Amino acid sequence: MSNPNYYIIGASGLIGSALHKKFSINDNVIGTYKDNFNSNLIKFDLEKFQINNFLNSIDGNCVFYLMSAYSNPNWIFLNKNKAFSLNYKSTIKLINHINKFNGHIIFMSSVEVFDGTEGRYNEKHKPNPLNYYGKLKFDIEKYLKQNVESYTIVRTGWNIGYNSNERCVIRLTYDTILKKNAMMAHDNYFSVIDVEDTSAILFLIGKKLKNKPKIINICSDEIINRYELAKFIKQNSRAGKKMDFQKCMFKDIKYTEPRGRINDLDNSFSKKLFNFNYKNAYDVILKKIKFIDDLYGF
Repeated sequence: MSNPNYYIIGASGLIGSALHKKFSINDNVIGTYKDNFNSNLIKFDLEKFQINNFLNSIDGNCVFYLMSAYSNPNWIFLNKNKAFSLNYKSTIKLINHINKFNGHIIFMSSVEVFDGTEGRYNEKHKPNPLNYYGKLKFDIEKYLKQNVESYTIVRTGWNIGYNSNERCVIRLTYDTILKKNAMMAHDNYFSVIDVEDTSAILFLIGKKLKNKPKIINICSDEIINRYELAKFIKQNSRAGKKMDFQKCMFKDIKYTEPRGRINDLDNSFSKKLFNFNYKNAYDVILKKIKFIDDLYGF
C-alpha cells in the first residue's frame, strides 16, 4: 500500500469511527485503536508512544486527526495525572513527530476552553477554561499555535451519536430525570451536534480545503437550554411518566469543579466556509430519545 493520505488517531471512538467510515469508502486512510479491537484499524497506544511502522511512513502531504484523549471532565478531575499523561504529554510527543514530516494536524478541541460567562463564542473569542479538561485542551491549542505551522483547531460542543456506550448530554439528562430529586438549571445553555455532521465537516477540512482554517467552530444552529431539554425528553420519551425534575439555577448544581454556564458556540464561519446546513438540534435530540427508549426497553 502507498503512503496513506489520512491518519485518524482514535478511530474507534465516537467521532473517529464516523470519520473513518467516511474516509474508508474511497481514500487511503489509517485509523488506530487502543482497546476497542477493530480489524480495520491499527493498534496504537498513544500513551506508550512507540514509533511503529505506520508513523514512519508519513509524508508532508498527509493529514493527521488527533482524537485520542480522555473526555469525561469528572473523571479527568479525579485522575489528573493520567489525563495529563495522555491528553497533553503524549499528544505533544505525537505532534512533534508529525511536525518533522510537515503533515497537517487537525486537533479536536472543545467549547470547554471558554469560561461560559458570555456564550455564542466565535473563533476570535479568548479562551479562559474553568476545568482541567478545558485547560488541557487549551494548552494543546497554545502549543500548536506556537510550534506548528500547519494545523486546524476544531472546537465543538456535545456530540450526539447512537451507540450503547456513548456518554452525551441527552443520555445524562434522560438518566438524571429518571432518578429522585432531579434538578435542571433553567439558565444553563450549550450546543450539540450530530456526530455525522461532525465527521462531514472534518472530512471536508482534511480533503477539500487547500487553505485550511486555523480555528473553526462546529455545532448545530440551536442553543439548547438544560431545563427545556429535560421537558422535551419527558414529553417525547416512552418513559416520560417515570420522569420528574425541579427547575433550579445553575449555581444550585454542585459540580466537582467549576463549569461554564453558557457553553454555546457560533457556527457562522463553518456554515459560510462550507455552505453547510447542520441538522436541526431537536431532530437529533428526538432521534436520541427514541434510541435510549429502545435501549432501555421502554
